Amino acid sequence: MLKKVLSKDEARDALRKALKAVLEEEIPPLSDNIVLFEKFQLDSMSMLETLIELEEMLGFSVDPEELDVKDFETVGGYTDFLVMTVAAA
Repeated sequence: MLKKVLSKDEARDALRKALKAVLEEEIPPLSDNIVLFEKFQLDSMSMLETLIELEEMLGFSVDPEELDVKDFETVGGYTDFLVMTVAAA
């Protein structure tokens, strides 16, 4: 079985689409240094909704109990998390 490979650019694009779906607003292009909680006024619930969107979009599943909030602070951290998680799925 082939492992799915997700590039950083694909992960960034998927994150942008998930944020658009959850926040119901246009999301500008993302750069790795954007702090998600500040830029988009996210809270833990909207961040979880974003993760659920991404799970459905990219075909992976994670246990919320095993998540580290540090992985989701910046666009770069979140996309790194997505690349590694999809590769391990």
